[in-house]
Amino acid sequence: MRSAVWALALSGCVQTPNVLSARTLPPARVTTKSELVLSCIPKDAEVELDGVPQGTCDDFKGEPRGLSLAKGAHRVQVKKVGYLPWDTVVETDGTRVMMNVTLLSTGMGTP
Repeated sequence: MRSAVWALALSGCVQTPNVLSARTLPPARVTTKSELVLSCIPKDAEVELDGVPQGTCDDFKGEPRGLSLAKGAHRVQVKKVGYLPWDTVVETDGTRVMMNVTLLSTGMGTP
């Protein structure tokens, strides 16, 4: 009996179910927007998104909202006179991204 089952399995008559296709489900949340939440020192540092001024860090601290981003790669820059600028590229995918930014003083003081 065991040899008969083994022969069927080897001949291709016995197939295993395709578990992956049976368990494929649509995503729970489909969105094209992401949200960037910034926590900065100093709080009044200016924020640019892809070279366009957006406001200050304090405007996007997550209460009540963050900076809305379309899906894809974006350049985020935080700067203030008297401090070294900070920038990064963030790749968004419809989620909430939180960043802590501390600008370093240039030692020149603010005008």
